[in-house]
Amino acid sequence: MGSCERDGDGEAPWMPDPQLCESPEALSVFERRIAPLLADDDPSTCNQCHLAGVDLGLFAQADECQTMACMVDEGIVDLDSPDDSLVLSWIERATPESSLITASVIEDERDGVLEWIHYHASCPEACPEFESPCGAGPLAGECEIPASGHDLPARPFDDPGDCSDRTLELAFAEQVYSWRGRCYPCHFSDQDGGPEDAPRWIVEGDCNAASLATMRHVINDGLIDIDSPQQSLLLRKPLAEDAGGVEHGGSDKFLDTNDSAYRDYLAWIERYARCTTDAR
Repeated sequence: MGSCERDGDGEAPWMPDPQLCESPEALSVFERRIAPLLADDDPSTCNQCHLAGVDLGLFAQADECQTMACMVDEGIVDLDSPDDSLVLSWIERATPESSLITASVIEDERDGVLEWIHYHASCPEACPEFESPCGAGPLAGECEIPASGHDLPARPFDDPGDCSDRTLELAFAEQVYSWRGRCYPCHFSDQDGGPEDAPRWIVEGDCNAASLATMRHVINDGLIDIDSPQQSLLLRKPLAEDAGGVEHGGSDKFLDTNDSAYRDYLAWIERYARCTTDAR
């Protein structure tokens, strides 16, 4: 697939491979390996993915180019770093209902999707740009932002008490992502309002994909302190300074540590920290 160059740390970052743009095998990868996965009548991890009820068939659009554009727009494909695309981890962790889906089938499906992503990442000129790539399917429109006022109670969450990926992700959606209205518009990736240096860690779009992409930002951007959850920047930045917060360019979003959103954020951070520590 893509060629590699070693960086200063000895890693081998993915590099585009222009030769794919002329390869008959690469040009046919969608019809050979992707279209069958998105078909409703074909058992696969892609239409039986366990993550919050996500059905990857929902991302299927009018043609291959628009389908890829929709997946990129929704944050589940990363053309700058194909191997880190969120959709790959969805397939790896799927719990299909069909006994026909074995570990080898799952691996083959993941490899097929990765091959397809590599092709589009290497050949950006192969497809036109789409103003609304997901507009032709059921993902059209934004995920509604729930009310996030200071007088609201903590969000209800039916906690199964385990550390599975599904539980962590659903808990984040309920206990963190649902409060994102407090941070509008400064930290929203698709908004121009607010200071230019405000980190845009909140992703909007289809609720499932956007919540998962936001959770990945929170983790990868260092907003969580696993060793001292209450010191996490995700908590202390929005918290009033006289209640233990740190300087924040915006107004106070958590008035004190009794704030419902603060308690929900903390509950999720403590769970994530515990689960991560236990897994070490």
